[in-house]
Amino acid sequence: MRHGLPFLLVLLLLVPARAIAQDDGSSDPEAPPGETDTGSGDQSQDPGLGELDYNSPAARISRGTPLVFAVRTEAPAGSVVIRVSSSDDTDADGRLADEDGAWVDETATAGGDGLQTWTAPASSLLRRRPGHYFWQAYLQGEAADESEDPIGPVRELVVTQPMAFRGRGKLFPKFGRGGGTSFYLSSAGFPATVTGKRFRALAKETAARWGLRTLRWTSAVAGRQDGFNVAGFSSAVPDDVLGVETDYTVRGRVIERDLALNPDENWTAGPDYPALDEVDLESVLLHELGHMAGNRRHRKHCANSPMIDALGEGEWWRGSRDHWFADCSGSAHMSRAGVLAHRVIRID
Repeated sequence: MRHGLPFLLVLLLLVPARAIAQDDGSSDPEAPPGETDTGSGDQSQDPGLGELDYNSPAARISRGTPLVFAVRTEAPAGSVVIRVSSSDDTDADGRLADEDGAWVDETATAGGDGLQTWTAPASSLLRRRPGHYFWQAYLQGEAADESEDPIGPVRELVVTQPMAFRGRGKLFPKFGRGGGTSFYLSSAGFPATVTGKRFRALAKETAARWGLRTLRWTSAVAGRQDGFNVAGFSSAVPDDVLGVETDYTVRGRVIERDLALNPDENWTAGPDYPALDEVDLESVLLHELGHMAGNRRHRKHCANSPMIDALGEGEWWRGSRDHWFADCSGSAHMSRAGVLAHRVIRID
């Protein structure tokens, strides 16, 4: 299997969207009766533009739900920009600014009731791909110069997968044969992003979907021929490989099966879906345990199968209705690739 940097979030909104803004009606209060004007001119100064007031969207929406970003402000139409990013990282000014440049800006257009809104089109990644995103509004041009707070706060947007679409249940016979192999879990070489507790739970769950069974922890390292079936992380996995399942055979009979994962990847162990720069551990386990169950054949990337030959960063396959591949439309390109591998080693 392979992985790649997700297409930049300039592809996040594949069709132009819209936006709108409105006056908050704020003004300086009049001086209380009896107070004397000092002549400083403060009363006559322009109070400037008020804060950016977010009206929508909600923090959580379901995939496919209409998505409108609405901002209330005194700023004129065309001065409000909606920025959406895959990360909550910000620059020195407080704007969302992922180090990979993975964000997109959309200039607001005037709408009714004093709001400036941006409606994400149906083709937008935000409406099609479950996951975590971040957004904010900010002012540009003269409006930014006149405002004391030209950059609004960052808000999280979680796009959820409907329960009926979530991948669960056995994978055989629809996606290949099931197996009866049991394997130990290696405690060696864990990456910082994966805990032993989560790895064990995820390995047990994904193994059961192929008819396999997990055993106790071991200090043995996955990928070494030692007479024990072992799954875990190993620094011996090549840089361009996410994981590899190895069958050790003697005269055509499998005597050991090992599953080794690359500890140097930016893994996410779920249950949330991966961010656009993360590799989904559940998808990789489903694939490699499919080999352990006896399925050697690979399918092309983007096929509706756990046995695909490649997986991009931010991609996943967890079920026949629960999958996402970034570059299947031909409008995006994976610039990095990592392999999901299977090998057979004869010991004669």
